[in-house]
Amino acid sequence: MNKIYTIFIAIVLIHSTCLGQKQDVSNDFDSNYNDHVIGVSSNGIIKGKEAMKAHFLELIENEGALLNSKRHFRISVMENLDYEIGSFQTENGSGFAYLAIIEKKNGLEKRNFEVLYKVSSTNEIPKEITQAREKWIELCNLHNATNLVQELYTDDAIYFNRGRLLIGHDQLSQEYAYMNSPSYKLHLEPKHVEMVTDDIAFEIGQCSGSYPLPYMLVWKKQADGSWKIYLDSNY
Repeated sequence: MNKIYTIFIAIVLIHSTCLGQKQDVSNDFDSNYNDHVIGVSSNGIIKGKEAMKAHFLELIENEGALLNSKRHFRISVMENLDYEIGSFQTENGSGFAYLAIIEKKNGLEKRNFEVLYKVSSTNEIPKEITQAREKWIELCNLHNATNLVQELYTDDAIYFNRGRLLIGHDQLSQEYAYMNSPSYKLHLEPKHVEMVTDDIAFEIGQCSGSYPLPYMLVWKKQADGSWKIYLDSNY
């Protein structure tokens, strides 16, 4: 078996749920990702299935084969869509965490969005994230979207919604203008929060109020020790 084919087969091992061993998965990479998948990693934004495939090939070259994929938490958003947090290890012992949006169609599951970071922290969830979430709820219900974004989102914050990718305070403030309505009310209840690095945390939770569906967040620690939202996604 040549090296390229070995690497290609290793890519799909990320979707195995068999902990502690490699699993020979018959489906290839193409069956696990939508053509227009969006990815986010420490290297930035990845657009499209071919770019995502190249990202995994580079990861495998640097870290070895992907092993031991494990689902940590999954929640149904609607009948054909789930959010999921999980992890996998590599042949050289490194751990990676993922946060994914999974579309279900005709009995198949494909990822249309995925965040991927190398794990380097086993710390407890800092109280500052809880405080930041409570502040988000407070500012949202004050009906000033611009102030909310400026206070609690990183300058390069990303919003993903139904295939649309918005970046930065201006675009997010415009998108969230519906929050300015006096009748808009929202509460966030975290369901699963997971430290990935000392500066990155993944969160899936449930909204209630004017928007009654789950949400996904990536929190990023700032130089002053505060935590802000780097990625926000809902449907």
